[in-house]
Amino acid sequence: MTSINEHQLALQHEALFGNLAPIPQPMVDVIGSESMQSWRDDTDYSEKYCDDIYEYRRVTVPRAMLQVIPQGRTMSETEWRFFGITMSYGWEHYDLHTPEANVLLFRRVIGTDPKTGRIPAHIMQKVQEREQYIAELEHMRQQMMLNRSGPMIDQMY
Repeated sequence: MTSINEHQLALQHEALFGNLAPIPQPMVDVIGSESMQSWRDDTDYSEKYCDDIYEYRRVTVPRAMLQVIPQGRTMSETEWRFFGITMSYGWEHYDLHTPEANVLLFRRVIGTDPKTGRIPAHIMQKVQEREQYIAELEHMRQQMMLNRSGPMIDQMY
């Protein structure tokens, strides 16, 4: 099982060398190459599905991996590749599937070059508009939650 120090090492490695550099062998030794190979063999990749901006896929990892993968946040490309998830470049672990923690949700902008991860310039405007829309929805959701909790908090005191 990885300790916080190995996880921090991976993040520092990514910051120094970029997210495509290989993880040092000592980190692989922490988990064990047999476990890593078993996880690779037992990982299931869904078919791709898409909307007008992104293509998506679900990656279902063995439940044993939940002991070592970060919980409560998405992983960087370096992290998910370290844990044996293999996909072409450009994929982003963008969300958590709360009902099943071992189902990881990935997306990639349609038309992304799978060899380089480069996003086509003509679709960047759509991506930015989508991100702005999502930020606005999240802001409205937060406001609604604050408005709902206000009276309940007052009633508690």
